[in-house]
Amino acid sequence: MTQPPQYKKFDFGTVYDTGGRVTATTPKEKKFYTPEEVEAIRQQAHTQGELSAMARAQMAQAQAVQALAEAAGVGLEALNGVLSQHKEECVQLALVCAQKIAAQALELFPEAPVKAALEALGEEISGAPRLVITAASPDANMQKAVREAAALTGFSGAIVFRDQPGGHRGAFEIQWPEGRAAYDPDKVFEALRGALKEVLLAEAYHKQKAG
Repeated sequence: MTQPPQYKKFDFGTVYDTGGRVTATTPKEKKFYTPEEVEAIRQQAHTQGELSAMARAQMAQAQAVQALAEAAGVGLEALNGVLSQHKEECVQLALVCAQKIAAQALELFPEAPVKAALEALGEEISGAPRLVITAASPDANMQKAVREAAALTGFSGAIVFRDQPGGHRGAFEIQWPEGRAAYDPDKVFEALRGALKEVLLAEAYHKQKAG
């Protein structure tokens, strides 16, 4: 079957109005270029190629910076973990050292804590008729120190000493009709250790939340 002929719409090229003014023109495809035009086209293509290469280089640079930032973040996170562990170990070491020093001090001056407690109680015990002091092996030196400290508060009643077998060196309990006071180095250090642990956990939580 023969295809029907294809007709191309006639193009007038340039259209004039009744006054002779150009109202429309159809751009013609240029088939010949001067050497200057060829050089301009070459320079334009070269510039576009350079811009494209620069864009690729900038993209690669941005990706490299992002990779470095991610690597730095991982490194800082690991460093923070090491610092947190180091800080916790330092706290534990400080507690152990403090406990050793305190134990040695109590060996030399076992009456010091109960004496300090009586001085701090002051008026609370000054009018009491009797004090009951419970401690591990309350020897003559401790009894003398307790009586002197109680007298400085104005206390003039009776003091009864009771032994606490197996009690910690320096631990004591003071009882009077209106109250009671006690001290145990082991419990103090356990409370201190727990408080410091809570501080470290809170610090780690705030760092994680801020990050």
